[in-house]
Amino acid sequence: MKNKTSKYLSQPAPVNEKPWLSVLLCVAIVIFILAIFEPFNFKLNSLGQVWVLVGFALVTMLVTSIAFVLFPKIFTRFYNPDKWTIGRSLLNNALFLIIMGIGVVCYDYFIIMKQLPEYFPMGFLIDLFAVLTIGIVPLSIITIITQNSALKRNLNSSKEINQILSERINPSSTKEDDLISLSGSTKEAINIDPEDILYIESEGNYVNVHYRQGDKIIYKQLRSTIKQMEESLQNHSMFIRCHRAFIVNINHISSAQGNAQGYQLTLSNVHQEIPVSRTYLKNLKDALR
Repeated sequence: MKNKTSKYLSQPAPVNEKPWLSVLLCVAIVIFILAIFEPFNFKLNSLGQVWVLVGFALVTMLVTSIAFVLFPKIFTRFYNPDKWTIGRSLLNNALFLIIMGIGVVCYDYFIIMKQLPEYFPMGFLIDLFAVLTIGIVPLSIITIITQNSALKRNLNSSKEINQILSERINPSSTKEDDLISLSGSTKEAINIDPEDILYIESEGNYVNVHYRQGDKIIYKQLRSTIKQMEESLQNHSMFIRCHRAFIVNINHISSAQGNAQGYQLTLSNVHQEIPVSRTYLKNLKDALR
């Protein structure tokens, strides 16, 4: 159960590419819910309550700007699009609700209630519950919009790649005596026809070189980094870095697929799908052309 949960949380997740639109959407949804449904004894029946509503809108704008715009600019490693996962997305949403809760509590306690003693504990709990129930609505809508946008974009890109593949002239095979040597930091090495290499996958401090040997597909593990492999193959244009953990031989790509999580390549006679991150997508398209 633990492994399944960990595997699910580590799956790629679509990145919110329009944070300011999410900010405005959150503000609009909060205003709509408070003004129309008047939850938690909120009554829009006076000019004073209108200003209270404006205050909640400003708090929402401040908090969402911090969570969706400011944090990704400051904590770039955590918000790296190539490493964005379902787990990080859920953590980010939880962080948003926590900050929103703090903002609403401070606004309600120091501005509206004027530090009235009766605010605690009931008012405090009501504010937290209100943030949780109301905040879930814009988060859910933003998640759906982000997934649909990513799905549409990725499907279009995979369609474009497949079109390029269908129009591409099959490259001629490399001469058998034109071998290359791949090695790591140990004495382990492999001398191989570059055309036989299918893809290279990073695994911790090692790389797995997957290649054809007759009718079989096997792999050789070398103590090296994916960056070192990329440098070793830089004179061979058929090898393209398509992901932080993958190098692929474009001569063996048969098709591409896209979904909300990203792009995957299918190689001839290879069961594993090769992921493509957005960082390397343009380079892959250019190489295929």
